Amino acid sequence: MRKPAIALLFGLLLVVGTTNGCLGDPSSDQGSASELNPSLEDPCLSPSLSVLQEETIISVQGQDRTFRLSVPSSEAGTELALIIVFHGGTDSQEDFAQQEQFDQLGEQEKFIMAYAIADQERTAAEGEWYLNTAATSRDDNNFSEAIVDELSTAYCVDQTRLYAIGYSLGAMFTYEIACQINHRFAAVASFAGTMPVSPESCDLSSGIGVMHIHGKLDYIIYYHSDWEWKEGEHEGVGTMSEVPALIDYWADKSDCQATSEDSSLFVEHIVHNDCVDDIRIEHYGLELNDHNWPNEIDGTPTYDLMWEFLSDFDREQDPSIL
Repeated sequence: MRKPAIALLFGLLLVVGTTNGCLGDPSSDQGSASELNPSLEDPCLSPSLSVLQEETIISVQGQDRTFRLSVPSSEAGTELALIIVFHGGTDSQEDFAQQEQFDQLGEQEKFIMAYAIADQERTAAEGEWYLNTAATSRDDNNFSEAIVDELSTAYCVDQTRLYAIGYSLGAMFTYEIACQINHRFAAVASFAGTMPVSPESCDLSSGIGVMHIHGKLDYIIYYHSDWEWKEGEHEGVGTMSEVPALIDYWADKSDCQATSEDSSLFVEHIVHNDCVDDIRIEHYGLELNDHNWPNEIDGTPTYDLMWEFLSDFDREQDPSIL
């Protein structure tokens, strides 16, 4: 069994969109971060103004955490879906792939994009995003929920339509969302990630939609092989799953009763449906692609494909959460 060159895992970055997003207020210094606007008694009574790639600070259990925020303009009473985005390793200061297109689509379809930024003070052994979450290392799960909670004090966030997207290491973290916070998030979509063969905890209190896209020629996160973390890096995560077994894991866990497959020269498309809570597990295996984010899949822009999948799902909200 081969071991991937994990030292290169997060140093090899994808080619991102050609136009950078504007950070913060154009009149302010780029790179400066701001706090959210003061809480509103009922954010749904106020319209939202357009925000584009504004670096935002929130406090999570006494620690400042940062994300870039894009919000659509909307009329009062418009409920906004929320997508939290998780970048690849060492990629925190870079644009996320197709972020301009995601933001434009958010304006059109009325959803918020929150581009989470990993804690920069962690060691190589800890990793930028905590994986295989144990009870003592829920920091990034807490960060994810804090983003939802804080944004909900300033914007009319639709609590039934919370989603996550990830690339590479960030794609791996979307499975922490799926495993740990499925009582709040309705679906996740990711490219070029995987999850541990033996997760510390992965219990479904509610079904969660899962879309996994992966290049079959990926030389970093192998498609057809389990692999081990390099010694000294991301300790305790364990053996990482090959992609076909990952898809089967979620289909089994979600009690899916039907499967359809459609393959071409370039794309293998597998859909597991008739699953718990009417979700589905969907996979695109890209025959000729590697670890770099694809601009489109089978003729559909990747950002569009992900949103089309995510927007199919919503979550009945527990009234005790907020």
